[in-house]
Amino acid sequence: MHARLIRHGLGFAALLAALVAHPRAAHAQSAAAAPTSEPVAARVTLDQCIAAALAQNIDLLTTADDVALAESQRNSMRGQFGPKLHVDGSYTRWNEAYVFDGFPVHGATVWNVTASVTQPITALFAIYDAFKVRDLGVDIAMVKHEASRRQTAYRVIEAYYRLLQAERLAEVAVASVDQLTTQLRQANSFHANGVVSQDDVLRAELAVANAQQRLIQSRARITIDRAQLAVLMGTPPDSTIEAQPLAGDAVPPREAASLEQAEQTAEAHRIELREVEKRIEQAHHDSRLAYLKLAPQVSAVGAYIHNEGSLFSQVNAGYIGGVASWDVWDWGTTTSGIGEAKARAHQALLARSKVDDQIKLEVREAFVGVGTASEALVVAKAAVAAAEENFRLVKKRYEANAATSFDVVDAEGLLTQARGQMETARYDYLIAHAALRAAMGGAPETLARD
Repeated sequence: MHARLIRHGLGFAALLAALVAHPRAAHAQSAAAAPTSEPVAARVTLDQCIAAALAQNIDLLTTADDVALAESQRNSMRGQFGPKLHVDGSYTRWNEAYVFDGFPVHGATVWNVTASVTQPITALFAIYDAFKVRDLGVDIAMVKHEASRRQTAYRVIEAYYRLLQAERLAEVAVASVDQLTTQLRQANSFHANGVVSQDDVLRAELAVANAQQRLIQSRARITIDRAQLAVLMGTPPDSTIEAQPLAGDAVPPREAASLEQAEQTAEAHRIELREVEKRIEQAHHDSRLAYLKLAPQVSAVGAYIHNEGSLFSQVNAGYIGGVASWDVWDWGTTTSGIGEAKARAHQALLARSKVDDQIKLEVREAFVGVGTASEALVVAKAAVAAAEENFRLVKKRYEANAATSFDVVDAEGLLTQARGQMETARYDYLIAHAALRAAMGGAPETLARD
C-alpha cells in the first residue's frame, strides 16, 4: 500500500506542477516569501483533475494514514504470538564488604542479571482472535480508503462540470449583453430619427444594465467553482485552474437499461458492502475473544540468573516451569464484556441490512436523476430553438416598426433563459450520469468515461 502511494505521488508530481502556478508544497515553504509573478492558467482535462485529486487530496492522504495506523496495530498484535524475552539487572555498591561473625555475607559490590523467557500457551487462542480483529481492521481501513477515492473522484467530476457550467452560463450572459447593447444602439438611432419614443431607449438601457449584473454574478460563480475544484485537487483555493471545455455537445448514453440492472451492478461492485462484511467477521472474533477471557491463562517460563558478590546466591542458575492465573470472580466485568460483544455483533448484522437499503436508495435516486436530466435536456434544446426563432421574428418586427423595445427585450430575455436552461440541463445530465456510475460502484478511473 505504501509503495503504491509513493509511486502515485511521484507519478503525479509533474502533473500537479503543470496544473497550478504554485502547488501546496511550494506554497507552504515560506510564509514570508512573496510571489514573483502572477499565477499562470493551465488547461486541464477531467482525467488530469481526477488524477491530481487521487494523489494530493487531503482526505485521501488521511485515509492512507489510517491504513498505515491499522497495519501498525496488526503488527503489534502479531508479536504477541512468540515468546517474550525479559532482562532484569541490579548493581549495588556498599561502603564495605559485610562480614558476620567472621563469615562473609557479601562483598562491597553486588550485582546480578536475570534473563527470562515467557511463552503464552492458552492465551494463544485469545491472541489469535485479537490478531484477526486487527487484521480485519486493516482490511476495513483499506476499504474506507478506496471508498474515499471513489467519493473524491465523483466530487471532482461534479466540481469540474459545475465550473464548465458556470463558464458556459457566463458566455450566455456575455451574448445577452451584446444582443441588448445592439438593441440599445438601434433604439437610440430610431429615437434620434423620431421613430420610437424615449421610453423605448430607457427600456433598452435598463435591460443592458440587468444583463451586465447577471454577467458579474456569473463570473463570481466561476471564481467560487474554480476554488472548490482546486481544493479537491489538493491545491490552494487561489490556484488558477482552467478546465478544458468539452468537445461538441454530445452527452454519454444512459449507464443502465433498467433500475434492476443498476441495482444488481451496485450489489456486485459497491465497496461499502465489503466493509460491512469485514465488520461482521470482526464482531465474530470480538465475541470469541470475550468468551476466552473466562479461561485460565497458562504460560511456560524459563530463566537464567547470574549473581556476583553475594555468597547466599548461586553464581549461575536457571529454571523452567509454568505459570497459571485465573480471574475466578471479577464482579461481572468479563461477562459484561461478553454481552457488549454480542450487542456489537448484532449491530453489525443490522448494519448489513441498512447498507443494502441505502445503496438501493442511492441507485434509485441516481437512476431517476439521469432520466429526469435527460428529459430536461431534450426539452431545453427544443426551447432554445423556439426562443431563437421568436427573437429573430420580433427583431424583424421591431426593424419594421411593428414592435417596441419592450417586445425585443422580452424576446431576448426568453432566449437567454432558454440558453441558460439548456447549459444547466446539459451539465446536470453529465453530473447525474457520473452519480449513477458512482452509485453502481464504478472505480474512480471510470467515473468520467463516456
